[in-house]
Amino acid sequence: MHAIQVNAAIEGPVVLNDIGFELCREFLSPGGDRFFRQIRLYVDIMGDVLQKPNYLPGTAAKFILPFLKAAGLTNARVQEFSRQNLKFMPGARGVYRFLIHLGVPVFLVSTSYRPFALALAQELKIAEDRVCATNMDLDRHTLPETERAELERLRTAILEAPDLAAGSASASAKTLPAKVKETIDQFDRIFTEAIPAMGIGRLLEDVTIVGGAEKLSAVQESLGQTKLALENVLYVGDNFTDAEAFEAVAGGGGVGISFNGTPDAAAAAQVIVVSDSAWSVALLSSIYRRWGKEGVYELMTMTQAAQQKILAIPAGEIEPLMTGLEGKLFNLYQADTPKLAQVKEESAAMRSRLREAAMGG
Repeated sequence: MHAIQVNAAIEGPVVLNDIGFELCREFLSPGGDRFFRQIRLYVDIMGDVLQKPNYLPGTAAKFILPFLKAAGLTNARVQEFSRQNLKFMPGARGVYRFLIHLGVPVFLVSTSYRPFALALAQELKIAEDRVCATNMDLDRHTLPETERAELERLRTAILEAPDLAAGSASASAKTLPAKVKETIDQFDRIFTEAIPAMGIGRLLEDVTIVGGAEKLSAVQESLGQTKLALENVLYVGDNFTDAEAFEAVAGGGGVGISFNGTPDAAAAAQVIVVSDSAWSVALLSSIYRRWGKEGVYELMTMTQAAQQKILAIPAGEIEPLMTGLEGKLFNLYQADTPKLAQVKEESAAMRSRLREAAMGG
């Protein structure tokens, strides 16, 4: 039996929430959904199209914080809303409780807000010191009425600006439509000039997004708790912020799993899972726990040896695994598969399908 630990990104592998979007939709109505999409498209264009630094995944959730503060939200309200609206990946609640019951240490890491991550950890009975997420503190900052009114004016301006969706797929700054460029310039003034000039601008300064480097640091810190090594880590991620952790874990002899990941995640991981059930992660964990990395790679090719290994899992452990996977899709690929382009599309399609179903489209 190998000592292992599971380090899992939250959004995708564990839950299907987009908590920033959900908070805007609930508390910044009317138009909260459009408000969030406009800001996220702005961040995507700045980062992906215009190649501006510091526009990473999670930046949109950072930019909405002053507006959520203006709507009266507190840390406690964010955590309570999160607790009431957790949308688990099918099977995930049972999977992570199953792993904990087996004695497998489970660590959670997320670019999203810590109050959201803590609400999830409480549901799964995971200790707070095993959670790494983006710190935000709405309670620490005061908001004068004059700034609240100005934020409301800026929110209206964001809602009324031309739709950024028309330019979100553009390949370069040269191909951005004129209306999109105007909106980008307007949002630049809002997020780099207007809000930083307010007292509430310090709220943005205090937020450090948990990105690629921070996720890798979280893995390293988790090993300090468990006294294990990278070869004992099964890291489950789903986007390019997990790439650094994938690389480090693989280099140390562990396994990085892209679970319904973006093309970036599928390209960076060693194992690619496309599944509509989190129980696939539990099966891989059980195999890894007993037969190490070799067992996981045998499972990917489904050799006779792999089938024998599955049959050798004790009945009390294999029964929930097989029940959880019954009737579910579970496609498993090696990162060097010659069908990588096709697998990336399959993975992204599953990701979109599950999230759209969870978020009502």
